[in-house]
Amino acid sequence: MYQVLSCIQEDHGLFYVLMAVFVCTLGAVCALVVFHRGLDSTAERDRRLWAAASGMVTGLGVWGTHFVAMLGYHPGFEVAYDGTVTVLSALVAIAGFVAVSQVLITGFGPLRRALCAFLATLTLVTMHFYGQSSLRASALMEYDSGYVVAAVGLCAVFFGLTYMVGISTTKRWRNLWGVVFTLLAVASVHFIGMASMEVFPIRGLAEVGWTLSRGDLTTFLIAGVVLVLVATMMGAGLDRKVSRLRIQENRRIGMLADSASEGIVIADAEGRVVEVNKSAENLLGAQRSELLGRPARPLAGLNTTLSGSPRYIETSLTNSEGLSIPVVVRTRDLTHRDDGFTIYAISDQRERMRRDAEIRALAFSDQLSGLANREAFQRELIAMIDAGTGAHTAVILLDLDEFKGVNDQFGHSAGDTVIIETAKRLGQLVPKDGLAARLGGDEFAVLTGRSIPAADVEAFAGECVEALSQPVLHEGLAIRSSASAGACIIGAEASDISELLKSADRALYAAKADGRRRARVYDEDLHERFEARRNVEIALSKAVENDEFVLYYQPKVCAATRKVLAYEALIRWERPGHGLVMPNDFIDVAEQSMVVNDIGRWCIMEACKAAAGWETHLGVSVNLSARQFLDPNLYGDVREALRSSGLEPHRLELEITETAIIHNIHVAASLLEKFKKLGVQIALDDFGTGYSSMRFVQQLPFDRIKIDRSFVMAMDTDEKAFAIVDAILRLGQSLSIPVVAEGVETEAQALRLLEANCLEFQGFLISHPAPMPVALAEITGEQQVSGAG
Repeated sequence: MYQVLSCIQEDHGLFYVLMAVFVCTLGAVCALVVFHRGLDSTAERDRRLWAAASGMVTGLGVWGTHFVAMLGYHPGFEVAYDGTVTVLSALVAIAGFVAVSQVLITGFGPLRRALCAFLATLTLVTMHFYGQSSLRASALMEYDSGYVVAAVGLCAVFFGLTYMVGISTTKRWRNLWGVVFTLLAVASVHFIGMASMEVFPIRGLAEVGWTLSRGDLTTFLIAGVVLVLVATMMGAGLDRKVSRLRIQENRRIGMLADSASEGIVIADAEGRVVEVNKSAENLLGAQRSELLGRPARPLAGLNTTLSGSPRYIETSLTNSEGLSIPVVVRTRDLTHRDDGFTIYAISDQRERMRRDAEIRALAFSDQLSGLANREAFQRELIAMIDAGTGAHTAVILLDLDEFKGVNDQFGHSAGDTVIIETAKRLGQLVPKDGLAARLGGDEFAVLTGRSIPAADVEAFAGECVEALSQPVLHEGLAIRSSASAGACIIGAEASDISELLKSADRALYAAKADGRRRARVYDEDLHERFEARRNVEIALSKAVENDEFVLYYQPKVCAATRKVLAYEALIRWERPGHGLVMPNDFIDVAEQSMVVNDIGRWCIMEACKAAAGWETHLGVSVNLSARQFLDPNLYGDVREALRSSGLEPHRLELEITETAIIHNIHVAASLLEKFKKLGVQIALDDFGTGYSSMRFVQQLPFDRIKIDRSFVMAMDTDEKAFAIVDAILRLGQSLSIPVVAEGVETEAQALRLLEANCLEFQGFLISHPAPMPVALAEITGEQQVSGAG
């Protein structure tokens, strides 16, 4: 021990000893910094490279420590250093400690730590004694084996402590002990090793080969070692900072990727998964660790090669639970640092498909009834025809009779209940391959499907009518309603759905005309009827223009004196090729085709012109149809007819029925009030056959009430009919409204009406309707008619 201390104090300069300590400490610290940078790396290649750099720094630091201390060695005579041995000793140190770092980077198990301590001891001892042999001087050198063994032993102990205790990834403070133990290991080898060497000066020994002077070695060592060590530490520190920033950036990118609703899968050039986000984990039902390294394409549900940029496909994938999930997959190829990657963006389509289904339900279903709507019904009908599966099936249109009356009497909530119950009953009747739909309001439709033969369609439609005609319970009330149905069999050659629906609608119209609560199938007979009706429509559209209409007049007389008081203008159609057509044969068609407004306008104008040439006490009455009464131009037409003809307004009487005013009594009251201000007379026609509402008579300004001919004609045989006539007469008397009896055909009827205080009547007893010349002959006569002429 004394010899070692003497070697340090007497043979080494203190400055160089301190410099050696500094170099060794700096090298150990730098090596630890670089080594831990390698531990932070995730790529195996980067870990190996950083570990190698750490070994190089350690070897260079140990080698520098040795030769800095050698520079402070003063044996008492001039010495030099063999350049080749010096350089080779550095390579020995670097190679040995690189090997140590490569072992340590793979793990920190006890065997690996022990192996590292052994390799480090072997490297340091070899480097020291081989480097010590680079000393060149005029002297002989011998070694004390005891000191050599002691140096090796202490080196092994201190390196054992370094790698067993002083290297830690969790408790970084323990790495300081690693620096201390490394310094002690290097110092023990150097100073004990130097103490083991005895030098015997001999004159005359010459230097051979490449040698370095003390000054050269000093400059080389101090500048080179310090520069390399500092640069290494700064580089490692900078790289650690950059790495930390990169980690933070990657973490932010990862958070951004994890916040994406799409599943993101990144695959390498071999198609293996290298990264996934949280959405992909949730979608695939597996953890990231379970997905890494697996083939990406099967995971994304791809069985075909995609084309385009970006590539896109709708497919389905099966997650870890075996659930098939509809997805949209978009892929894009990227290159990063010469490495190729493929990014798979996987969008879960379940929510979109659910929303689409809701939208389709809103677009193609009726919200109140839950049935298909008109659009869905037409789409299905078109699809059946296009696919050729509609032949011999049927379209059935159903309509609730007097549904408006249900709403008016019980309220709209009751109407909704009826609609819902109707839909429920239809749904129970329609076969699985059929379709029930609500077209709007109280209109429903059925596609029967192929399970109902064409021969059974009318019977099935009748079942539907019967089911829909049963009472519906609403808030404890039994609401009675009925339905009518029209059906059309779809032929094998059918292609125009508008014609099919028109045919079914015609059958429905015929069912209602037959008395409602009936079902009709469109057949050849109906076809001929509607073709004839269509021909009437076509002819009517030109009848006014061609001046084919004429007015016939029937007198209205005083019941007591039979004196003519006025004439009712009745239209006739002189249709070319068909003779004289009565109103009952074309007025309904005119109502449906809107020609009735033109016909009614012509009637008013012609009647006013004719009456203007009569005696001033004679009036004329004109019938208004329900549709004409709703014509916004009606008031203007009447006023213009009076103006152009010069007829006094009080001589014109307009006859309207209850059906013309029932749907909007307020509008009717306003219009009738305008006519009253104009001076025109208003008569309520066919009283007793419609609603016979006392409210109408009370609220509306009628000048006359006309009893329907059906009651008058039945008086002779039906006392109830006479009772109705008598009641109407009494009502008129109590309200001071004159009452006219229509349809008087016998003297008995006339006498009985007179006895019941009926003041006016008309009918075949007095005169049949006659054209203008005959009417004029009556007017220019005595204007008193005693019987039918």
